[in-house]
Amino acid sequence: MDGWVAWFIPNQAALDEHQLSASRMFVYICLINAGFSLLYALTSLVIGFDVGALLMSTGIVFLFTALFYFRASGRLRTSVNWYMANVAFVAVMGCSFFSGGLHSPVLPWFTLIPVAAVLLLGYSVDALAWFLVCFTISVAYGIASLTGYQFPALYQLEYATAFNMVCTGGLVAVLFLFALTFDHISGTAVQAVLDSRKALEHLARSQERMAERGRILRNMHDGVGSHISSAMRQLQVDDEAYHAHARSEVLQTLRDGLDQLKLSIDSIHLAPGDVTALLANMRYRLGPRFAGMGIELQWDVDLLPICSKLDASAMSELQFMLFEALSNVLQHARARVLRVEGHARASGACGPPHSEGATLNQVYVRLVDDGCGFDPALKQRNGLATMRERALAIGAELRISSRPGNTVVEIQIAV
Repeated sequence: MDGWVAWFIPNQAALDEHQLSASRMFVYICLINAGFSLLYALTSLVIGFDVGALLMSTGIVFLFTALFYFRASGRLRTSVNWYMANVAFVAVMGCSFFSGGLHSPVLPWFTLIPVAAVLLLGYSVDALAWFLVCFTISVAYGIASLTGYQFPALYQLEYATAFNMVCTGGLVAVLFLFALTFDHISGTAVQAVLDSRKALEHLARSQERMAERGRILRNMHDGVGSHISSAMRQLQVDDEAYHAHARSEVLQTLRDGLDQLKLSIDSIHLAPGDVTALLANMRYRLGPRFAGMGIELQWDVDLLPICSKLDASAMSELQFMLFEALSNVLQHARARVLRVEGHARASGACGPPHSEGATLNQVYVRLVDDGCGFDPALKQRNGLATMRERALAIGAELRISSRPGNTVVEIQIAV
């Protein structure tokens, strides 16, 4: 039946989900009614109810007139009202009047009209009007019966039981099919929503992958790319006396680039928000470099709580901030000792990081070296400017203080 339904609905692609559902329901209801109207007409002929057969056949014609009008014009509201008029006046009222009035087995079919009105028109003025029409006709039948009016029963009364069974069974079957149709269309709409949701999720995953690729490429450009460029500039110096010193600098630059490449690869596998794992990974990668340069690496890192605000991208930004700080120690500080601290504490707390009863809602990582120091305010220090930009991007607080013998880089992150 879906093929017939689709044929009667004009311009399906131009309809929104609500209009399409109402249109499909209208066509389904008309086709279901046409089928049972045909059954009623045939039953009427068998029991000698020729007027009923004629009225119901007229109703079938009007049903298909409404369907073809809807297909030609696309006017759902007008088509639905045509359908309601057909059911109320031609089929139900006409047949019930000539088959016993209040005692007619056709009279309960009035229940179809408000049900169909609500399904097709919602709680609108039109639906209320058709409900009042049905109610008024039923009351009029009752008043007529109380005044002694005798409704005609123009069929052979020996078939009364069979006629009642056909009418009641048909009503139950039509209502059941209404419910199935409504469930089918609702299920189709829900499936369409689920399919749209899956498509959106797929698009979101694709965008996330593209963003991840962009982040990795940016890190490669800012990290490894810049180190390779520096190495090339160092090799291009045309000074024989400088060559021996340049060779050492080139090796140092290439080592930094290689370390940063390894850290970039490692960052792909880091769990979001796990600062402890990030620090441990950097210790594993850079520890031999510090030992090879005679710098003592002191480690004072607790098992830190997960920072929920640090997603994969933010973890990469934090890693680059720390690498920049560690690289500065390796290249420029001439330090003998580097102390790495990582603790959690309550925000605003000035005392010990683990004060009893305090809510630990802030993680801080501190790098302290005993090198020659520098002036953090110098604008030509591009590495520090990049660190500040990265800190701002992930919502972290960066504090840098330096004097000879004591340089401190501290990063604070909300849990």
